[in-house]
Amino acid sequence: MPPQLVLLRHGQSVWNFEQRFAGSSDVELTELGWEQARAAGRLLLERSFRFDLVYTSELRRARHTAAAALSQMESTAIPAHVSGRLNERHFGDLEGMKYTDAARQYGEEWGQPWLWGKKPPGGESMEDVAARVRPFLEEQLFRDLRAGLRPLVVAHGNTIRVLDELLRGGVGTRLETIPAASPLVYQLQENTLNVCSREFMAEPLTTTDKHR
Repeated sequence: MPPQLVLLRHGQSVWNFEQRFAGSSDVELTELGWEQARAAGRLLLERSFRFDLVYTSELRRARHTAAAALSQMESTAIPAHVSGRLNERHFGDLEGMKYTDAARQYGEEWGQPWLWGKKPPGGESMEDVAARVRPFLEEQLFRDLRAGLRPLVVAHGNTIRVLDELLRGGVGTRLETIPAASPLVYQLQENTLNVCSREFMAEPLTTTDKHR
């Protein structure tokens, strides 16, 4: 079977619901977020997905999403690895701020904070995120895929955007909304690991958050 990779953004967090920048802050899932994660697991089970290992960020909204999804697949015993390289983008002084307040104080461009070339005060640009995510992809994920393993990666909107860019060979040109808890599935070429196909499996349960 050709290599297959699944990326999953965490379910709705408390600060997603409150329309605040969460970034590297360790905020919890909402009840909706927990249910989104379980729904993602049920969907993966229905589509007969099986995983050999799971990677998450250090943040509990990603770790808890992974645990909730895998609980629906009876896969809680697979090895789980935590990597700080998968942590959400650090938004510096903006963390905890409402999006509207940040736009008033720091400029309207922070209505679209995933844009390349923008660095919040004390935080990371998307280029900074790419610099720490690339080694995870090239040294960890590609090694697993070449060994015939089936990894699940549970992370955040911006780290998944960057992984998506790197997998498809882009440089900040195709960033898009990553829905909460909607599995993003890649079919890869066996030798090169180039992307053959890419699809979101389903829209998530209703959430107020669009891109953070």
